[in-house]
Amino acid sequence: MNSAIVIPLVVASSCFVSAAAAAEQACGYSSAGWNAPNGAAVFSVGSGLIGDLLNAVGEIRTHSMLSHGAGKWVTHATMKQPTENSWPAVCSTPVTPSDLIEGYPGLSQVNQGGIYRFLYGSGGSGPTSLTYQVGDGKKAASIGDAIWWEVAYYADHSIVDEGVEIDRPNIRGARVRYSLYQYRTTEGTPTGGPAWNNGMVCSSFLAYAHYVDGQGAIPPYTYSHEKLVNAANALYAGVRDSCESSLGFWGSIGTSIACFTTDICGKAANQVANCMASHACDTSSGSLWRGVRDTPSTVAVSISPDRVGGWSGHVWGTQPGATVWSADIGHNVQWNSGGNVYGCWY
Repeated sequence: MNSAIVIPLVVASSCFVSAAAAAEQACGYSSAGWNAPNGAAVFSVGSGLIGDLLNAVGEIRTHSMLSHGAGKWVTHATMKQPTENSWPAVCSTPVTPSDLIEGYPGLSQVNQGGIYRFLYGSGGSGPTSLTYQVGDGKKAASIGDAIWWEVAYYADHSIVDEGVEIDRPNIRGARVRYSLYQYRTTEGTPTGGPAWNNGMVCSSFLAYAHYVDGQGAIPPYTYSHEKLVNAANALYAGVRDSCESSLGFWGSIGTSIACFTTDICGKAANQVANCMASHACDTSSGSLWRGVRDTPSTVAVSISPDRVGGWSGHVWGTQPGATVWSADIGHNVQWNSGGNVYGCWY
């Protein structure tokens, strides 16, 4: 794989869902390989909590990835579903705090089978839109090569199928966790500086890749207090509604009969909102995120997928502050190379 320095990593041997469910969600075959060139930024539009949050501030794209070539590997930052906390803590903090804090798998390099399974799950319809942007082809390829060849990585494997390689780029001296707090502030991430818990999200990673290859810093965008309020309310409502509607993981928490005297869906929503608003992932008190929301001076300073791609009013084309990718339109991602590829995304 990469020729960069390899740092051994002990792979966790346990998984918090059943083996069958984990294999179905995490691993599988791609129908073929995608057509996104080396260094292309790939953007998807999908539903879920991040979609709720970004839609609330008028943006569309929910995930961004860095392609290392047509039919080849992909680097992106993401997080699998957290788990339900153990008894009796589940009644006070419904979501396992370490799952929110650690954000597994975080920044990872996966093959085509892994990224296909990430996008399309176990036979689902997948994202409503999947496109790539290149812009300046030479500069984009340079970004892809810099992350692939020049960044050290932890040699790792899937926790679902240990025979599948999933490597973790080593940035700022450690593996990179997925941090919900990056949606509130990217901290030093866009220029390689420190961040809480060494975290990134998909778009702050692309900003880092853009900078580390010498293509310039992508300045974070300041979201007004009004937009912060909209985002915070949407995130809380999204978790609570999913829980009360018994959707996916959140629904399993909502059906915990052992906590029948507790507003467990409200607590789960508070916990996730707290994690994003103030990186307090281990408390379900609603006062923390509401305190951030209700303080008129608070804003969010972050980088979203739409900002990386130059959409939704963000800098585009060749304007000052534009990204390498934003000079391009979105091209449809097609899975059109020969053969199938097996892989896992966590």
